[in-house]
Amino acid sequence: MAILKRVSKATNKTSYQVMIDRRDPATGQRKRITIGTYRTRKEAEKAEREAMTERDRGTLLNPDRTTVGELLDRYLEIDVPRTVRLENIVNYEVTIRRHLKPALGAVRVRSLTVEQVERFYASMLGAGYSPSLIHKCHLRLSAALQLAKRWGLVVENVCATAKPPKMTSKQPNVWTPQEVRAFLDIAEDDALHPYWLLAVETGARTSELLGVSWHDVNFERGTIRFGQQVVRLLRGTPIIKQDAKTETGRRTIRVTPDLLAELQSYRTRWVEKRMAAADWDNPHELIFCTANGRPLSAHNVRRSFDRLVKSASVKPISPHGIRKTHITATVAAGGNIKAVAARVGHRDVSTTLKTYTQLIPQMEEDLMQIVEAVVPRRKQDAG
Repeated sequence: MAILKRVSKATNKTSYQVMIDRRDPATGQRKRITIGTYRTRKEAEKAEREAMTERDRGTLLNPDRTTVGELLDRYLEIDVPRTVRLENIVNYEVTIRRHLKPALGAVRVRSLTVEQVERFYASMLGAGYSPSLIHKCHLRLSAALQLAKRWGLVVENVCATAKPPKMTSKQPNVWTPQEVRAFLDIAEDDALHPYWLLAVETGARTSELLGVSWHDVNFERGTIRFGQQVVRLLRGTPIIKQDAKTETGRRTIRVTPDLLAELQSYRTRWVEKRMAAADWDNPHELIFCTANGRPLSAHNVRRSFDRLVKSASVKPISPHGIRKTHITATVAAGGNIKAVAARVGHRDVSTTLKTYTQLIPQMEEDLMQIVEAVVPRRKQDAG
């Protein structure tokens, strides 16, 4: 092991290069490898300690041989768990496993070029992938390379220079009121009918809907409280999270008497299900749960939703599209933007405005009618 002091002749700045000895697993010979160069001796000593620990575990990355795939694996193992929300980790893993590793995994990190990265983006675009997905790949790769830079595997993060395709403004896919009605008519006999009613009426997120418990429903006041969520972890079963994503995510909203009546009726069936279960496991009293009381999987809810959508012969959308439908419908009907944002748990009203209100064609027509009414018209020529 060694920490070598270096002084640049050009800038006269001091830096510290960390080198450690490791045994080549193929030949058994000892080889000194460079871990990285650091601005201060304290940083170098820390890097040396971490590298020695990794070496002793047999997990030390060799700067000269480390591939992008190995780096991405280490990024998922070390950096992602401490920087990404638990329920989002699975999305990182899928993006890396399906797209980044097959295309760039075999490339050595130190050999990766801006051209290779941009060719990868171009190939994805040519294959029909959306700019949004490519942008996610860009962010994941950039974060991994930033980790490599921090560890001294590379000097520069090539993603800082590489340019992904320009993001396009994609208008959300929503239902018309007629399509909502057709869907609810078909869903009336579905076991999750109250769930679909609650989704349409509140515009809540899937995780929030799955996390609602009977404690959150106030039948006397006609309100429902959101805050608890059901999320799925990486390669895991759904779990309950008590804390909402933001302060605005923890909210209590009013609902219609019809929905409350439906929930009241559903509660009777829910109690019957609990009594019939041999191994009931629902300490939080989740309203929507499996036959034994455990949290429902969003994946299974999606499958039921797709089946109902097909039966209703309405425009295919995702379950999240119900949320977008709720927001656009309430805004189009004249709902106050701030009130709508508070109801659906948006932290900033600009999210509501930017993402949703732009797609209402009727709003443009209404606006033109207002303009025509208030703008003075030119007098008709006499005769």
